This record gives sequence, structure tokens and C-alpha cells, in this order.
Amino acid sequence: MESSHNSIFSFFQDLFADAPGLAIFDPAVFSEAIHEYPVFFAFVAFWFGCCIGSFLNVCVYRLPLGMSLVTPPSHCPKCDHKITVWENIPIFSYLCLRGKCHWCGAPISPRYLIGEMTVGMMYMASFALVLHYDLPLPTMFVYFLTISVALPAARIDMKVRLIPNELTYSLLVLAPLYHLLHGIGLEPHLLDWRGFLISVVTAGLFGTLLTFFAWLGEKAMKREAFGLGDVKLIAGLSAALGALPALWIMLSGSLIAVVFMPIYSFKHPKFRRRGFAFGPFLAIGLGLWLLFGIPFTDAVLYPDMDLDISAISFVNDHHVNHYDRYREHVREVLREQEERRARELDEQERAEDEQEQAEEKSLRQDAEEDGAGF
Repeated sequence: MESSHNSIFSFFQDLFADAPGLAIFDPAVFSEAIHEYPVFFAFVAFWFGCCIGSFLNVCVYRLPLGMSLVTPPSHCPKCDHKITVWENIPIFSYLCLRGKCHWCGAPISPRYLIGEMTVGMMYMASFALVLHYDLPLPTMFVYFLTISVALPAARIDMKVRLIPNELTYSLLVLAPLYHLLHGIGLEPHLLDWRGFLISVVTAGLFGTLLTFFAWLGEKAMKREAFGLGDVKLIAGLSAALGALPALWIMLSGSLIAVVFMPIYSFKHPKFRRRGFAFGPFLAIGLGLWLLFGIPFTDAVLYPDMDLDISAISFVNDHHVNHYDRYREHVREVLREQEERRARELDEQERAEDEQEQAEEKSLRQDAEEDGAGF
């Protein structure tokens, strides 16, 4: 593919002309398209996040109540009006309806709009992170996964002081599967069993240690230090992102909680006995890591670490090496495509030259025959 396309539409038009229906699944093609049209794909990531955020709003409302996420369909809680498709478009439907039910006029909480936009913005930030640091495209999906679990977990934890198992278990299952399959289709590593085992072991270590610290804190303070939902959420984040990001999320979230909670308890004394929800601070820690974690790790931690003996570095060094192999494969594929394209252009130019020479020869022969006739 050349970089002289006029628009994203001409890019995919040329793409499907070369390999209809199949080339769209080529990681190299996606990499080329994303780097050539970053603004378009940033908007796609934002809109995709808003759509996921709309579903997460349903999760936040229904999971604490033990309701199914599928049935009954979305409806107005006051008049039971079934939400139609045009009333369920993220952001636009809320703005067009002016925050009210179309049938009964009951107000719709702005939390739905804020939830959609927050997920969309974090998805777009994840896309920008992957693009800026030249990470492989599958990394974007593990960021999407952690965001899609941490944000509803934080909102539910604020609401009922509980993180549902449906969220944490899904992260604990899907994160190791991601590390197993993130290199699928790329030779020579079809399945990354090493990454899968590291993900499982990291989650197990974090889960075991934090469960022990939770028990120890409960014995020391005669009250629950932090819940098992927080433990499972941190274990899931460590399985998805690695040990170093999980430590960043825990420490930054804890520091913010230490500063914020005394002020909040002083202003709201009735909440002192309820304890506080740690899930929101973990979500904030995740956001801070997405913004600052990678440059901090590269600039501060890695130069001082012995990659041969440090378990934390071992986990992250493995992913860095795997990503380097991935990027090199994509570059090789792009080089092959450019060489093939150049050969095709050379052959096309040579064919055009031969055709022009044949036409000139034919014209000369015609002229000679006409001259011989006189």
C-alpha cells in the first residue's frame, strides 16, 4: 500500500480490490491503516468505547440487583417503556431526548451519559497510548478489557460496597486467554504458552499475598481491611497487565485513598462506620498507569533492574521481547508488501512501455505500407 491515499475510504477501496474480504483481518494492514489515519481510528475507538459504556451502564444497574443482563430488555424504570434502537444510541439519544424518557418524561440520570463518555475517552486514550509507543495492536484490546472491568467495578463498589464476581472472574479468565492468543496468526509463535503461564502465576501470587494481607489486617484492626472483591480485581489486573502495572495501580490508588478518605470522612461522619470503597481508587490508579506508567517504567525502573533475577522485570521483559518480535514481523510483512507493490508497478510500467513500442511499430509499419502504395 502506498501512503498517497486521498482518504480512508480510498484506502479500504484499494484494500478490498487487492484481497476482497480477507485482507481486513491482516494485522499488517491494520497497522498501516492506523498509522496513516490515526484521527479516524481514534474516533472509532472513542465511539466503540461509548457503545461498550452503554452496556456497562446496564451492568452497573443490574448486577447489584442480581438481574440478568439480557432479559428483560432495556426499559424505563418508571413507565416500563421498552427502549427502542434510536433511543439507545450512545450520547446522541440522551442529548436528543434532553435527558428525559420519550413516553413519560421521567428524567434520565446524567450518570448514563457520563459513563458512556468516560469509557469512550479511556478507549481513545488507550488507542493513543498504543500508537504513541508503537505497541502491537492486540495490546489495545487488553487495555479495553481492563477498563471495561475496572470502571463498572468502581461504580458498583461506590454504590453497594461490593465488586461482583461476574466482573472479576471474567477478567481472571479472559486475561490469560489474551496472553495465550495475542500472537495468533503471527509466525512462528501461534500460541504464547509462556505468556499464558506468566499471567496465571502472576494472578495467583497477587491473589495469595493480598488475601494474606487482608486476613492480617482484619486481625490487627478487628475489622475488614479490604474486601476479597478488591483482591480479585487486583489479581485480574496483574494477570492482564503484568506485575509492575499492578503494583503501580495498588500504590497510586492507596496513596490517593490515604489523602482523600480522611477529608471525606471528616465532611461526612455518617460514612465512617461503613468503611470506604477501594475499587474507585484502583480505577484511578489504572487511569494514571495508562497515562504515565509506561514512560515512568522505561525512564526510571528498567535501567536499575537486573532482568535476569527480578521476577517483576522478567514478566515485563517477556512481553517487551514478544512485542518486539511482533513489530519486526509486521515491519517485514509491510516491506514484503511494498516490494511486491513496487514489482507490480515495474511490471505494469514495462507492459505499458512494450505496448507503446508495439503501437509505435504498428504505426511505422502502416506508414511504410502507405508510402509503398504511392
